Formats: sequence, C-alpha cells, structure tokens
Amino acid sequence: MDTARLEGLGLQVREDVAGTEAVLDLESSPLVNPVTKAFIAEVTFQVMGDRLIPISPAAVVGLAPILIGALSDVADIEALLSDAFNEHIFHVQRRSAELQVLGLSPRVDADTLELTTDVVEGDLSVLLAADRLGNFRIARVQRDKVDVAGGAGHTLELSEFRERAALTGYLAALLGEPASRPQPTPTGLVRFSDIVEKFGAESLVPPRSSLELLAQLQVEGRPYRFAAARVAGRTFRGLLAGAQGKVWAGRFELDEFPGIVRMVASLLKVRPEAVRLVGPDAPQE
Repeated sequence: MDTARLEGLGLQVREDVAGTEAVLDLESSPLVNPVTKAFIAEVTFQVMGDRLIPISPAAVVGLAPILIGALSDVADIEALLSDAFNEHIFHVQRRSAELQVLGLSPRVDADTLELTTDVVEGDLSVLLAADRLGNFRIARVQRDKVDVAGGAGHTLELSEFRERAALTGYLAALLGEPASRPQPTPTGLVRFSDIVEKFGAESLVPPRSSLELLAQLQVEGRPYRFAAARVAGRTFRGLLAGAQGKVWAGRFELDEFPGIVRMVASLLKVRPEAVRLVGPDAPQE
C-alpha cells in the first residue's frame, strides 16, 4: 500500500519488522473501555494489502479489518472503528445476559474485553470464549484440572440451549468420556416409552417447548452416545460422540430423520444390525 495514500488519510505510517503499521490518533474522539472506563486514544493497524487490521491495544484486536479503498478521510476510519468496537460491546452485553440466564458467570477481561465463562460438570471443566461477534468456541478443556488435548476449537451457538443442563450435556457428549469411566445411575430418569404409556401417543409437544433426547449405543462393541435437542418447530440439533469425542454434529428435520439406528449406521458406515441401543427395554431398531 502506498505510504502517501495512508498518510493522506490521516494515519502515521511506520515500518516494523512485521511489516507496515499505521497509527490512528483518536484524541479528539477516543473509544472508551467499558470495564476500566479508560480512554483508548490511539489504535495501531497492521497494513495487509488493502486492509487495515487492528493490532493494538488489546481491546481492539480481532475487530473487523477496514478496507482502505472504501475510505475518503480519517473520519471514515474513526466511524468504522467505532462501529466495530460498539458492536463488540453489544455482543458482550448480550451474551453475558444469556450466560446469566443459564446460571453461568460471565467474565470480561479488563484489557482484551474478551468474554469467557467456565462450564463445570463433575470433573469436566470447559472454558468458553466469545469472539468479537459473540460467537462462542471451546477455548480449553480440563478433566481433574488437567488439560485435555484436542478439545479446544469447537464452536457452538449459545442461544440454542435454554437450560444449563442442556449445555453441559451437549459438551459432555461432544467431548466424550473415557471408556473406563463408570457412569453414575441417573436420578429422575424418564424414558419416552414411559411418556407414551402414561400420556398416550397422541399427546403433543407445544411448538416452543424445549425437547432433548439422549440415547446410548454400542457399535461393534464400542460405546457411543447420540444426543438431540429441539431448535425450533420440527428442527433438531444432533450430536454423535464416542469415547474419543465428537463424531458428527449437525441439524436435521424430524420428518427426514431415519431413526437413531439407521442414522448412526450411515454415519459410521456400518450395517444397521451392528448398531445396538443399550439399556433395559431399549428398542433395537
């Protein structure tokens, strides 16, 4: 990028070992850190082709790049930067409220303004972190306070979980449990056969009610779990996990769902006869 073009936009340009950097002076209209209430009077960008990528201070790292070709003057940069920063703060507030509804404690780092929370279930601890657009990812997984390799990186949509138990159950299934781990006997267990027996097959689930299912399976001697949760209407979010973690995750329509056995057989590329739902009174197909 032409240095004269950047300087003409009101930026201070300097060369660094990492490449070209451009500094924006915000003294006249600084951003405000909502945690510390401190003013952000200067922002440094890395110049990458025709883009300005915020790299300093930490509170702006990760904001959307600014396209240089769309800029007329320094006021355009200030406006785009302010919009991106305020959008991030909005997502932090929105997601913090959602976490609190689930009974989780949101944390906002005073320097980076990154939103995180810990989801703990037994000896499994999952650190969730949100990006600048409010999208959550798994940042760290620990069992018995020991980091679990390969657990980080998965993304999830927090708004799909209406209760904390749904989120913890999903994460446990996603990350898998060691095959040797004894599973506690669940209390208050309800089977769908119980529901049908007591309420009848013609009973309805209201359109906006949450609905979650969990099935334990064995496929050629290996344990798996299939979990499904209603997203809306007849749309469900499904997850198949084994001892090593997630095998498959995605959405499906109830009308197109072939059944757990056939679905799992298709995903694992085995014959349906090799898939067995385990547990007393569990149907085999």
